[in-house]
Amino acid sequence: MRKNTKRLIAGSLAVVILGGIYAGVTHLPEQEDTGRESVSLVSMEISELSQVHVTMGEEEYTIQCSHTDDKTTCSMAGTDAADYSESLLQELTDQVCSISGQLIAENCENLEDYGLSEEDNTGTVEITDTDDNTTVLTLGTSNEVLGGTYCRVGNGNTVYLLDSSTAEALTQEQSYYRNLTVLGSYYSLSSELQSLRIDAMADGTTVIIQARDIADMDEAVTDSYSEFVFTQPVSCDADDNALSTGVLSDLQDALTAQAIVEDDPADLGKYGLEQPTARLHITTSSLDATVLVGDTDEDGGIYLMKEGGSTVFLSSASSFGFLKEDWNDWRSANLMPCALSELSRITVKQGDSTHTVAITHTEDDDGETEDTATLDGADMTDDALQQLYLAVSSVNFIRLIEEPEDKQPEVTVTLTMTDGSVRSLAFAKGGSREYLVRVNNGTFSYGVGQDDLTSILDALTTGSTEEDSEEE
Repeated sequence: MRKNTKRLIAGSLAVVILGGIYAGVTHLPEQEDTGRESVSLVSMEISELSQVHVTMGEEEYTIQCSHTDDKTTCSMAGTDAADYSESLLQELTDQVCSISGQLIAENCENLEDYGLSEEDNTGTVEITDTDDNTTVLTLGTSNEVLGGTYCRVGNGNTVYLLDSSTAEALTQEQSYYRNLTVLGSYYSLSSELQSLRIDAMADGTTVIIQARDIADMDEAVTDSYSEFVFTQPVSCDADDNALSTGVLSDLQDALTAQAIVEDDPADLGKYGLEQPTARLHITTSSLDATVLVGDTDEDGGIYLMKEGGSTVFLSSASSFGFLKEDWNDWRSANLMPCALSELSRITVKQGDSTHTVAITHTEDDDGETEDTATLDGADMTDDALQQLYLAVSSVNFIRLIEEPEDKQPEVTVTLTMTDGSVRSLAFAKGGSREYLVRVNNGTFSYGVGQDDLTSILDALTTGSTEEDSEEE
């Protein structure tokens, strides 16, 4: 009995579905012949296109094209070029240069069946070439069964069916082409950023990040440093990977907004932009701008605008999560990055004893550099020099000291650079298997593993050549 009931229900559903399909097909205009080949309605090179004028109901707009040196530039007539996306405009102009439609009905006497009568006034697209020849496409109703939109050319009474993607491209509202990049164009922050000032983080901290100047560095020196450095709150190298996948990536996303909220707002206060929660000053080789970050809305968006600009944008609030993070997570853990070629002397003071490593860099006829050193006046092995260099340039902190104490250093490592500048690391005993370190006469702000200091001292004890050791 139950099986028969299920079969009856299934049969009823099938009848309903087939009936719906039949009704949809029988309501199609009788003249349609969907087996015909497509007909070219517009065909020209992009260099021949002059303008596209779109009318949809009460809205109309014109896209103009200019051609120089085999390059086509598109703009929205009567507007500021920076307010519109040239790439989106270019997509439309590329589309209108090649339009084809499926022939549906010739000499149609009932254009109203397709939404193409004079009274329907659904919309038109006027395409003008550089010789002032204009093709007018009148768009009618859509056919969901066939998947397209009806149209006719000029005052003709032949009906064509445009495919869905073409019809969608031709019927976008003007707002679709608005530029949602808050700074007016796209910038790759990871590769083009010169400086970024974040004022302020959730805890009130002001962070300044700068791209390192590598103009006078050779490749070996460049490879020893991070691409970005912090100059505030303290001077230190950045963790390039953490920075690029953190704040720079999030900010890059945020600068492409989700929507435009208002042009020329009379009241910035309602968006929290009169007294912004944060200011982001960004510079690149071609940009110097400040982004104002305002309030969040109830749907998880956040208001922002370019300082001095006229448009309020809405971006995802999640893209500004970096404002609540600890900026220390973007720092490099390396406390003393340097290249061996930059070092002229390493001095290690431990208690009453001091050891000095003097380093010489000699270039041969082939341009290759040989690094040699002496330890307290005796020749130093190449392996020991490399061990000492790697130990000194690889001191990494494992924790940050929130309240640094005044300590008496047990070991001080001083680096004299080839340019005459001096850098230093001072070690004081901390917790179990840990030393506290200060950098360049700062405070003991870093906790490092005991092995970091042991590696430096071990390099000194094995630093002499075998012959020197035998003489001793």
